[in-house]
Amino acid sequence: MNSKIALVLSVGMLAATALAGCSTGIATEGSSVNQNDENSQTLEIWQRKAPGSPSDKVGQEVAAAFTEATGVKVEFSSILEDFEIKLQQRASQGDLPDIVINDTAQLGNMKTQGLLREIDPADIEGTDKIKDRAWEGAKAADGKFYGVPHTAQTVALFNRSDWRQKVGAEVPTNWDELVKLWEAYSTEDPTGTGKDVAGLGVPGSTKRGYISWNTSSFFWSGGGEYFKEDGNGKFTSEVASEGSIAAAQWIRGLVCEHDVLQPGAGSQDTTNVKELFQTGAVGSYLVAPYELASFDLKPGKDVVEVFAPPAGPAGLTTLAEGNNVYLMAGSPNESAQEKFAEWAVSVEGQTVAMAGDREGNLVRVPVNSDVDMSKVRTDTRWQMFEKLYEENGRYVPAVPNWAPFLNASAETLNTLISDCSLDVTDQMKKLDEKFTAELSAQGALAQ
Repeated sequence: MNSKIALVLSVGMLAATALAGCSTGIATEGSSVNQNDENSQTLEIWQRKAPGSPSDKVGQEVAAAFTEATGVKVEFSSILEDFEIKLQQRASQGDLPDIVINDTAQLGNMKTQGLLREIDPADIEGTDKIKDRAWEGAKAADGKFYGVPHTAQTVALFNRSDWRQKVGAEVPTNWDELVKLWEAYSTEDPTGTGKDVAGLGVPGSTKRGYISWNTSSFFWSGGGEYFKEDGNGKFTSEVASEGSIAAAQWIRGLVCEHDVLQPGAGSQDTTNVKELFQTGAVGSYLVAPYELASFDLKPGKDVVEVFAPPAGPAGLTTLAEGNNVYLMAGSPNESAQEKFAEWAVSVEGQTVAMAGDREGNLVRVPVNSDVDMSKVRTDTRWQMFEKLYEENGRYVPAVPNWAPFLNASAETLNTLISDCSLDVTDQMKKLDEKFTAELSAQGALAQ
C-alpha cells in the first residue's frame, strides 16, 4: 500500500475510534450534554484564519452576534499554522471542536478521516434559501452532504491599470492579448524605474497544492480535465487527454516560452505573491475578492483594476470555492451545532459575516439567495465576482478525497515550470498513472 494512503487510512481509523468514544456523551470543557438546553452549552468554533488578522476580528464579531441572537455561548478560535495537524491531534484525543469553518475543498479530506457529521439539508432551517451552486461545494462523492455552505467565491484578475496604460494596451479579450500584456510588463519598464518586474504573479509552491489550485482556472479554460465521471460516482483520469496536455503546456509556457512569471515562482505561496503585487514587482494576480480591501490600500485603488479573465480555447471556467460550516462528528452539542449553522446561513448571519466593504470579511459572495449584496456593500466590484461565480464558477471534482490529487497535480506542474527540458506529455502521462492508482485506492475507479 502507498505510504501516504496508509497514513490517511490510519488517521481516519484513529479518528473514527476516538470519536466513537466521544459520542457516548463525554462533553468538552464548558459544554453540556443536554441536547434540549442549547443555551447552557459552550460551542467551540474553529476557523482557518490567522489569529489577530482582520478575518479573526470579523470572526469574533460573528460569534458575538450569534450569542446575542441565540443565547448560545461561543469559544471562537482562528488558527492558520498547522491547522490540519492540530485538527487531527484533537480528533485523536476524541475532543474535536464542535464547528469548523473551512475550505470546501477540504470536505473529502475531513470526511475520509471520519471527522464530519452527515448533513440532511431538510433538518437545518433556512437551507432552502441556499443557492444550488453553493451546495455543490458541500456534497461528497457519495452524493451526501457533509457541510452547510457559508460563503462562495471565485477568482478574477487584479491588474495594474497604470502599467497597462503605460505599455499602451487595452484590457485583454483573449489569451494571446493577455500573454502579450504580461510580456510588455516584463520587457517595457512600466514602472519607469528600470527595475525588472514580472507580468503575472503565481503561487507556484507545492505547499497545500498551491500551483495546481492557482492555475486550475487556466487548466479548465484551456481544455484540461481532471476526471471523467461515469454517472455512478466512479471516475477515470483525464489528465493525459489532449486538452489537459495542451492546457499544461500553456501554463508551463508562461515560464519556458514567455518568461512572464516572477522569479522563484516554484517556491512561493500566496503570502509571497500578495506582497509582490502590493510592492510593484508583478503586474497581475489571479485571486479571489477577499483581497479587494487590502489591494485598495496598497498598491492603491487608483492603480488597481479588476476584470474577468478572458476565455481560453475551451471558454471561461473559474475556480469556485468558499467555506462550509462543518458540524464535527462526536460533538455532545448537536442542537447547538445546528443552531449555529441555521444562524450562519440566515440573512442576519450572512450580513454580519460579509462585514460590509471591510478587509477580513468571512462571507464573500453570500450563499443565501435572499441577501442583496448591493445593500451591504457599496463596492460594485463585488457584483462582478458574484456574476462570475454564478456563470463561470466550477468547484473541484467531488472525488472521495481531492487532496491527494491536488498535491500530485501540483508536484507535476511545479516540476514543469522548474525544468523546461522536460516533456509535458510524458509528465502528464505519469500524473495520469498516479491519478488512476489513487482512484483505485479510494475505491472510485470506474471499470
